[in-house]
Amino acid sequence: MKRIIAIALAVTAASAGLALAQQTPQPAAARGQTIDGIVASVNDEVISQSDVRNRMRWMLLRFEEQPDEQIMGQIQQEAIENLIEEKVQLHEFRKLVKDEEISPAEVDENLNELARGYKLTKDQFLRALSEAGIPEESIRDMEKAKIAWTALIRGRYFKQVRVSELRIDGMLERIEDGLGKPQYRLFEIFLYAPDQASRTNARARAETLIKNINEGADFATLAQQFSASPSAAAGGDLSWLSPGDMRSPEIEKAVMEAPTVPTLLPPIESDGGVYVIAVTGKREPSDPKMAMILNLEQVIARGEGATDKLTKVKTDAADCASVAKATNGVDGLTHTPMKDVGLQQIAPAYRAPLENLSVGQSTDIIDTPDGGKMIFYVCEKKSGNSELPSRDEIKDRLFNQELGLVAERYLRDLKREATIVRR
Repeated sequence: MKRIIAIALAVTAASAGLALAQQTPQPAAARGQTIDGIVASVNDEVISQSDVRNRMRWMLLRFEEQPDEQIMGQIQQEAIENLIEEKVQLHEFRKLVKDEEISPAEVDENLNELARGYKLTKDQFLRALSEAGIPEESIRDMEKAKIAWTALIRGRYFKQVRVSELRIDGMLERIEDGLGKPQYRLFEIFLYAPDQASRTNARARAETLIKNINEGADFATLAQQFSASPSAAAGGDLSWLSPGDMRSPEIEKAVMEAPTVPTLLPPIESDGGVYVIAVTGKREPSDPKMAMILNLEQVIARGEGATDKLTKVKTDAADCASVAKATNGVDGLTHTPMKDVGLQQIAPAYRAPLENLSVGQSTDIIDTPDGGKMIFYVCEKKSGNSELPSRDEIKDRLFNQELGLVAERYLRDLKREATIVRR
């Protein structure tokens, strides 16, 4: 119920904002149109002013406070562009998937997901939207386009996108290297501007966004609405990055020169557009060795000839796989596999010989406190740092990045080929 009230309050702001949007100067072709006049057409399919108003109402639910006039103008343009893209996506779906329709059940499942995000049932969610003046059909059309586009991208490109083991190794290596450097928590809003003419406009939009953020607007909400980066879905969150992993040299330079943290940086121009970057945290590097996890083979020898026995083991066992055979049946030898041992858990006297060994190597012979002798074989080394993702997580991240770029190019080509008339 509290969330429904919050939605109703947000829509009150939206209604006031729509009045502002209607006051925003329109192109000459748009002036004089009726309330439900045509805003644009895509391959002869119409987008009406009521379509735009409904989408703006939906977008404004993310805002806790009333946006200013400039942001309202941007929301209006964003709503129009979103509707145009959805028409293009559905047109392509119908063209390529002629014998398949998006079922109401599929749309219902998406609506269930949206409702869960507001901690409501689907019926409660739809009732709240109705009270906010947003027709159910408007949201169903939006979700139908999302389902169609996802199906197209997955069906057309899912098997074509490949992530090599070398790319995974490269990213893992960069992340591991970054553990030894300062890291910065970054959030981004990316305004796409491929040429200088659009770059000037994008910089002005960035200044407006920064002004609104400084006045209390939520960065994540603005990122979700306006950012052209894949990070928009996460509110612009880029998590923790070391300098070498930032999107461009311009961003790296601006972050490194930031006088204080947290801070909101001035607009940053880079290839493809303009960035608004928030630096919300900085942490100093930790020693990556101390987070290391080892799998070891330990061999202890006691009694007369202990050193000779271990010397023979080192000769006979070139790696971990050979240790069991080299120690089997030898009196006075104890062989113990040790799994997932943190380097920081090992006593300093034994830690130093292990730190710089490669996998498969063994230590020199070490004295034990009880007068025996001991050697370790290093069978596996892996990072125990909780910030380090697994190989599968890295593969999924790279795959989704590549699929996102493919989808972006595909949509750009479709929009170029479509007959789009903005009125």
